[in-house]
Amino acid sequence: MEACPVSLGCDPTHSHLEGCFPLPACRNTKDQFKHANLLIPKQAFTGDPNQAHWISDFHHIAPYAKIDQHNHKLLLRTRRDMVKTQSGGGFGATISSTRWNKYGTFITKFRSGATGPGIVTAFLLSNPALGEEISFELTGRDPKRVITNYYRRVRSSETLEKSFQHHLGDASKGVHSHHHHPASTLESHEESHELKRDSTKHDLVYKIEWTDKMIRWSVDGKVLRTVLAKNNLMQLQLTTWDAGHAIETQDWAGGKTDYGADNLDEYVTTVHSIEMNCFDSKEGNKPWPGPDALKRLKKAQALEAEMAKKFKKLNKGKKIGDGKFYGGHQEYHGREESWFSRVGGFLHMILLSLIKWTFVLLALVCGAAYFTQPKTTATATTRSTSSSSSDKRNLGL
Repeated sequence: MEACPVSLGCDPTHSHLEGCFPLPACRNTKDQFKHANLLIPKQAFTGDPNQAHWISDFHHIAPYAKIDQHNHKLLLRTRRDMVKTQSGGGFGATISSTRWNKYGTFITKFRSGATGPGIVTAFLLSNPALGEEISFELTGRDPKRVITNYYRRVRSSETLEKSFQHHLGDASKGVHSHHHHPASTLESHEESHELKRDSTKHDLVYKIEWTDKMIRWSVDGKVLRTVLAKNNLMQLQLTTWDAGHAIETQDWAGGKTDYGADNLDEYVTTVHSIEMNCFDSKEGNKPWPGPDALKRLKKAQALEAEMAKKFKKLNKGKKIGDGKFYGGHQEYHGREESWFSRVGGFLHMILLSLIKWTFVLLALVCGAAYFTQPKTTATATTRSTSSSSSDKRNLGL
């Protein structure tokens, strides 16, 4: 997360320290859900936006997000939770876009599944890492009212409890939750608006316009609200969940959720279409993540595999006493020393000793030669001179 933060436009889930993949950028699309491969489970997503347009966030717990190919609809269900969590409440569904957005126009046409108290259907732009969002929310309290909201993170020396408590949740319950930041807090800016038609009986068109200057919410072409802009990257999401099970959100959502006498009743949000019109689609039309990023990733993975192989080879059958081995490094009393460095140092010491004694022997030999050579020459000269004088005397010279 530190190497590839979402706040800088990086995808930490599918990145490597040496190859930080960018978050897939916005691309103009309009999905009418004619093909099932538009949606895949989140666990199957590799980070490549070409896999699918949408991921089902909680598919591994309950596959309640599904494309009905026959009717060309996306169905989001909320049912009594009889699965892994055993919470006793209902479990919903959330889909998220595989591409991230910064400014644009986002439109969806759906019929809300919030037909009873406690159920919430939401269409939103969200940054899970920061807990910020821009949203439409429809609750079972009144199907002819819609809530517009945006969460803004405010830096503060104190962490305060704000009015967004109703929106806190647990992923295990199928609810998107806001992360806790000790040095800041989220401010909720919620407003309620009356609708002309019942959102649970009619297919309404919800639009969020987001620019560098403003955010605008509209329903069926009627502008409900306009505020100043936010500037963080966002995912587009559609979700339905049970807010009537938790005490903190029960009153806000209209009361305790009812799943019928046999607990088999379900609440279904029917989505006809979702459209994304990017502020700037040039980046989104480029190949992702690009040949350079893939090359860096493969190089880093190869280096990591090589280091792991060396580590395994060095530590095979070794007993390291009270030290700890980390990739060829042993740590003793706060001092880290490389195995290669220790062997290299020992060989280096032997080599220096050999060189030193070689120079000593050469010095002794050369010294001996130096001191003995002049004496031999002088004797030879004397003898030669004596011989020559003797010869001359013999010749009578």
